[in-house]
Amino acid sequence: MLLQQFRPISQLSDYIDSLLVQEDFNSINYANRNPVKVLPSTLAVIGIQYGNRMKVIENNKENLLGTSGLTGLQTTFKEYVSTGRVGTIIVRFKPGGLKAFTSYPIHDFRDANLDLSLIFPKHLVSEMEERLSEATNMHGRIALVQAFLVSVMEQESEERLILQVAKQIQAHNGDVSIKQLAEDFFVGKRTLERKFNDIIGITPKKFANIVRFQHTIHLRKSGRDYLDIVQACNFTDHAHFVHDFKAFTGCSPEQFFRHEVQPELAQTFGENNRLSDSKDTMYQ
Repeated sequence: MLLQQFRPISQLSDYIDSLLVQEDFNSINYANRNPVKVLPSTLAVIGIQYGNRMKVIENNKENLLGTSGLTGLQTTFKEYVSTGRVGTIIVRFKPGGLKAFTSYPIHDFRDANLDLSLIFPKHLVSEMEERLSEATNMHGRIALVQAFLVSVMEQESEERLILQVAKQIQAHNGDVSIKQLAEDFFVGKRTLERKFNDIIGITPKKFANIVRFQHTIHLRKSGRDYLDIVQACNFTDHAHFVHDFKAFTGCSPEQFFRHEVQPELAQTFGENNRLSDSKDTMYQ
């Protein structure tokens, strides 16, 4: 399996965290590959496939995905499985970054998988997909995807206040009071929740919960024990921590850290190989 991470070009760097390339053209590998569990994250993503298409597992059924699509912020884990020789480019947006590319309310994309042609001009999506299938190397494919993103970028002003709120939540690892944040930024709590949902795609409370969940993974991988994590992340008790963790992963912390389903993905796109400031762990 080929795995590589790229920085966005300067025109996109305010909005895009990174671009990831995954390729698996070895028939032995994909014939025996387990589903990939993608964890809740504060980053919306675009996935563009070349080769065979992927399937998403929902309600114990496998549904075939389109060639290119957008996945909004995830509030629970999702599982994907390959159908054969597959290459995928994943575009990871910074919190609020997707708003620069579309006028749709970002919360409409939450927990959804949507074809790009439903969001962006169909002729631009079709042209990008066709040229991507004809490209002969990884750098050429990344250049094509970034050119596409520049072409569909909306020239709308960003809601700076909401982006600053998101940064504050991340800076405090999700351990914040939304009421206090609203007071600190001189905005009503309901107004903050509505605007945050429009720009980021999720309520500030749910965003903070996901940030805190991601921080628990970071602490555990740094060697902290569960008692330290409960105290550091301000959980009421261990049962509260386990309950929240299981809601995001479908398993207990002990089960999660004992079994790595896709270790090569976690290692390549994990803590030690990060190109940006994001602390989000995508894969188990």
